[in-house]
Amino acid sequence: MKKILLPLLLILAVGVLAAVESEPSEVVGYFKLTAASNSWSPLSLPFDYTDLSVGNVLGDFLNDDAIYDIATSSSSVYYEGFGWFGDLVNLEYGKVYWINRIETNPTFNYYILGKVDPNPVTVTFSGYGWTPFALNEATNIPLSSLTFSEAVNGDEIYDIATSSSTVYYEGFGWFGDLENIEPTHGYWYNRVDAGYTWTYTPSRSNNNVKNQFNSKNVK
Repeated sequence: MKKILLPLLLILAVGVLAAVESEPSEVVGYFKLTAASNSWSPLSLPFDYTDLSVGNVLGDFLNDDAIYDIATSSSSVYYEGFGWFGDLVNLEYGKVYWINRIETNPTFNYYILGKVDPNPVTVTFSGYGWTPFALNEATNIPLSSLTFSEAVNGDEIYDIATSSSTVYYEGFGWFGDLENIEPTHGYWYNRVDAGYTWTYTPSRSNNNVKNQFNSKNVK
């Protein structure tokens, strides 16, 4: 009887372990960014948040450091011992922000942390003008994989941080030194025709996102 029970118990134990291992897990990660003294640096959200308040996403800075919405100019300023105050209360996916580190505050590193679970982004590109935009992604997205259905000859995209750019040619696509839309980066879309609304829908879940950033699985 013992010879029969032992294999059965082993099979049962392996089955239980397999069930535990197959449970879905969340992927969380972080990006280490630098706010240089007396500088303006662009920022977008690469992660998913249940709380999009400025304080929850950015944490603590130093007196008079600020964050600005590039599109609307709404802002929030940090006051030590009190936190962030201003008309910019909550951040949004797909938006681009300026982080302003004032001259009297030294260069420092800060961290953007969150859950890897890309959200759709809808942007209205203004006609004959410049519109800031970003993707809510924690990994590089090749520009060639994105469909801008209403792009026309001469439309351009610029990386605000690096100044790399690409130009659209009908029938051929995008050409330039900008090849990827990168996490935490912000971009300008220069529209040379009437405006249009564009929606980006992520094609990946958090279970198969490439590990191009610091991450760990948590149950």
